[in-house]
Amino acid sequence: MKVSVIMANFRGARHLSAALSSVLRQTYANLEVIVCDDASPDDSVAVVRAMMARDNRIRLIEAQQNAGPAAARNRALDAAVGDWIAIVDSDDLMHPQRLERLIVAADRLGADMIADDLIFFGLTPDACGTTLLLPFALCEPLTVAADMFLRASGEDRKLPALGYLKPMIRRARLGAVRYDENLRIGEDFDLVLRLLMSGLRYVVLPDPMYLYRRHGGSISHRLSEAAVAAMLAAHDRIAIGAPVDARERMNRRRAGLQNLARFEGLVAAIRGRKFGRAAGAVISHPPLVLNLGRSLAERLFRKSPVTLVKQAATAQLGVSAKGALAVHCPPVPPAGLAWADPPARMAAYLSRLHGGFDLSAEALDDPGLWAAAILHALTSDQGT
Repeated sequence: MKVSVIMANFRGARHLSAALSSVLRQTYANLEVIVCDDASPDDSVAVVRAMMARDNRIRLIEAQQNAGPAAARNRALDAAVGDWIAIVDSDDLMHPQRLERLIVAADRLGADMIADDLIFFGLTPDACGTTLLLPFALCEPLTVAADMFLRASGEDRKLPALGYLKPMIRRARLGAVRYDENLRIGEDFDLVLRLLMSGLRYVVLPDPMYLYRRHGGSISHRLSEAAVAAMLAAHDRIAIGAPVDARERMNRRRAGLQNLARFEGLVAAIRGRKFGRAAGAVISHPPLVLNLGRSLAERLFRKSPVTLVKQAATAQLGVSAKGALAVHCPPVPPAGLAWADPPARMAAYLSRLHGGFDLSAEALDDPGLWAAAILHALTSDQGT
């Protein structure tokens, strides 16, 4: 079976080489990497061409005009020939065994879509120290139905936002379904929700194998009135054909998107010094004051700087002067089977150590090779 790795890129030259290298280092070698550059003004195309000269598994599609990540991924999907489609962002990294374990687990569990835990990392103060699925404390694979996926879109704050996961999808089950090109934010969520409602079986593994970079340039952190309006329109298009038992949940999500649209309108009015419009918004919807206060509090009381986070992690984990790992890595089970302990805890600790220590030969010789491979990806990425 062949895997088509789809990588949309816009202005990602700084991290693109590291992202491509993490794909090419996969233990599953039968793959193609389709990079669709969305008219980047930087050196992205040159970076891809240089790597193409060294590995013929890379293919490049160049857009003449910027059209957003959904359009870029659709162009790549139309060109893909693999049995599986793996979505990877052009600034992220992967554990070297990721694709191999996802394929084996999908066959074992009968999954049409399969994903794994995200390890957050980066150089911003709040980037490190957690994984997406850490609140679940998962040891076993989790089957995600449309109802849970909708609840995890913001309705139930106890659930992590599952729309951030980067699934691998059987191409035969994907068929002609494509990303909604009207969306520049939330296109991943929209695609997966439509696939779930069409009956695809989606399984999420506790394995922490996808390294998700968080930084100021991440498009997923930039909302606007227009972006939320597009998300509302896309939601309504899905709701028309939604099963009867999903309509109540869809209505709740729509209400949440409407509140988000009001909040973004308030923020835009304040930034544009349109205080009459801002006052009118608050009078019409008083809860906006609480939302605004919560947003300001989050900005004012961020986590300590990265250096202090690393110091705290060092004390917590007991890292030696040589930089050797002193973190518990659970035994790695066969792909798709249960872990003895939640691996997200180990991965969160490694994320806190990002960039703080060199990976010594002694660490590589330790039994925790799984953890060592994650830390190696993180530390070797420092200079990119």
